[in-house]
Amino acid sequence: MKKKLLIVTDVMAIGGVEKVIVNTLNGLDYSKFDVTLFIMYKTEGEKNNVNKIPEKVRIRYLFHKSVKGIYQRILYYLFMFFPSTLMNKLIVKENYDIVVTTKDIFTYPIRVNKCHKVMWIHGGLEHLETEKSTIFIKFKRWIQKRTYSKFDKIIMLTNGARKRFGNKYDLKERCYVLFNPINTNEITKLSNEAVFDYDFKNNINIVCSCRLSVEKGVDRLIHSCKRLLSEGYDFNLIILGDGPEKVELNKMILKTPMLSEKIAILGFKDNPYKYMNRCSLYVSSSLTEGFPLSVAEAIILELPILSTYCNGPAEMVDNGKCGLLVENSENGIYEGLKNMLSDPELMEYYKMKSKERREFFIYEENIRLFEKFISGQ
Repeated sequence: MKKKLLIVTDVMAIGGVEKVIVNTLNGLDYSKFDVTLFIMYKTEGEKNNVNKIPEKVRIRYLFHKSVKGIYQRILYYLFMFFPSTLMNKLIVKENYDIVVTTKDIFTYPIRVNKCHKVMWIHGGLEHLETEKSTIFIKFKRWIQKRTYSKFDKIIMLTNGARKRFGNKYDLKERCYVLFNPINTNEITKLSNEAVFDYDFKNNINIVCSCRLSVEKGVDRLIHSCKRLLSEGYDFNLIILGDGPEKVELNKMILKTPMLSEKIAILGFKDNPYKYMNRCSLYVSSSLTEGFPLSVAEAIILELPILSTYCNGPAEMVDNGKCGLLVENSENGIYEGLKNMLSDPELMEYYKMKSKERREFFIYEENIRLFEKFISGQ
């Protein structure tokens, strides 16, 4: 008999979590599960992801347009403090065997369900180690602990996140580590498509694919490349992605003719893999990361990896054994790039290591593990 599964999230616009949900829904065994996807807000940017969801999945919305600013915060506290039984009826309108939530905001109403409940946490949770111990924070963590303890399983993406969460909430026995399902076959297939809007004329092309926001540290990568280009190193940098920092980053590049010739922000691409597959090196310049999908995708494409030290990327490259980890600073990125560009054998070595690490991201295996976890096995 099929199990009724409800997956709960806030939006399905462009983003890493949203891509993971799509990958998961496309891999599930529908002879075992009857699936409903609950989305809090319908957004303009969701069409690309929603169109990839199998027809067998029922989709429900709470709001048919997004709620922003102070209204979003008010809604958060309504979910947190309003009677859970009433709020739960807005989301879980029928009986389910399993409920999986990807966002903290939904844990408060969902906790009252008697079914098998799973939290799926996608962040690295570094803030739990550095946050100030104010009265408000203590009160918030106390409420969260009471809420989280009602969940049967809590899925983390890294051992570091599991440790931080377990220590903060004393729930280690309920925390499990599982890599995100990534559709390796689709990535390989799409990577072979032709590229018409960029000329890969340089022998060395470096690529970075991410949301263009402050925490991704792309400005540090551009500054590092400027130093190296000034020193005579010859390479091109391709930046894939969109976000709030795109305009400022473009201004930074256009100020210097040398940079505008060598660095290109190509924006969001539905198929970033065909660009990545034609590059020599992948760089993650983030200040903080949980489980960066783009790093995993670069490994699947057997690109050598250079990453600033963050918990997520560090575990993905086996703590530096399968990728070059550098100090999390502009100078760290500069020195790492310099080492790679100066030593073709080093780049080739990490390319070989990515090929070995690729086996860690077998799509079908991670999907079956996910099914096992959420089924309470």
